[in-house]
Amino acid sequence: MINADLSLNTKIVFNSVGCLYLPVDDSETISNWYENLFNSAGTRTCGVIWETTKEKGLTCNFMTDEWVPGEPYEMFAVRFETDAIEELYARLTEAQVELEPMQRDESGASFIYRDPQRNKFQVWQRAGAETQPLRDGVPAFIGVAILFFPVTDPEVTRKWYVNLGVNINDSGQPVTGRGEEFHFLRSMEPGKTLNFYTGAGEIQHMAIAMIEINELEMTHGQLKAQGHKVQEHILDREGCGYQFQLYDPDGNKLDMWDLQTMVRRNLQNLNSPNWKDRYIFENCCFWVGIDDFFAMTLEHAPGTRHKRITVVNHAVIHETDPDGLLELVKAVEAFGAQYAEWAFEIVYKEGAGEYAHLA
Repeated sequence: MINADLSLNTKIVFNSVGCLYLPVDDSETISNWYENLFNSAGTRTCGVIWETTKEKGLTCNFMTDEWVPGEPYEMFAVRFETDAIEELYARLTEAQVELEPMQRDESGASFIYRDPQRNKFQVWQRAGAETQPLRDGVPAFIGVAILFFPVTDPEVTRKWYVNLGVNINDSGQPVTGRGEEFHFLRSMEPGKTLNFYTGAGEIQHMAIAMIEINELEMTHGQLKAQGHKVQEHILDREGCGYQFQLYDPDGNKLDMWDLQTMVRRNLQNLNSPNWKDRYIFENCCFWVGIDDFFAMTLEHAPGTRHKRITVVNHAVIHETDPDGLLELVKAVEAFGAQYAEWAFEIVYKEGAGEYAHLA
């Protein structure tokens, strides 16, 4: 087991749960099921990626005797938040989805369901939340409220998070800046984690969640220096961001992640007299020109909450369009000077990158 007493010199701020990874036999089938009953295969605030695995029948459920004190219980890994719990419960009942009875307490109302994969999840509406109708095109799930992890000793794991410097809420649970909580329950299955193996793809050994943080490279170096178990190298996935995996004391993995915006040449406008037309700003959330990028950043649009801009194929651009590159850099720096919150770091990357045919 990893030493839970290791602590960092600076705290790690978990900004938010960026997305969930969940194992399924067939991603298309399960996505369609969620689209039909929950209006979306994801949530309003974070994505859910249903990963097809070679091994069939995998779930993220685990056995614990702490949810119902002293009794074995097949535990769910995620509590999703909604604002339409009554209507959603009625819809799932009509569709003959396997449900546990609705529960109410001082925190709000909740119920538990099983999807076709046999994953169990909890749905929760907080007390005092204004109930909304289910609306076409609007995901029924607002986002993730709690992630539940199987561990050997919940207090040891909680202390490990404290020593990382992760924010702790009033109830003593690690929490992201957006309010997603991390809870730990004693597992009845030795060695059980929420990790899973897909058997295919760029990343095959999966964590259940991707956590958005700042200063990823510095954090990675500090974690390694302090003796924490982390992935040896940072994986640069260009417009999908860059990331590494961090292991808790029991081996549960988290993808530590930050997004970046890639700057590429716009092949359709290479000869435009306006340098702005010659460049595209893009990542997994957008593909726009520089003015739209600045406007989206000020609006906190999806994909803009980060500080890194990477200029791809820098040597070629510097040789073929030095004036345009200079104007671009000046514009980014001027934007940062005007809006200090968005003082971007500009990184130069050689080679055409993963999407060479687009740049």
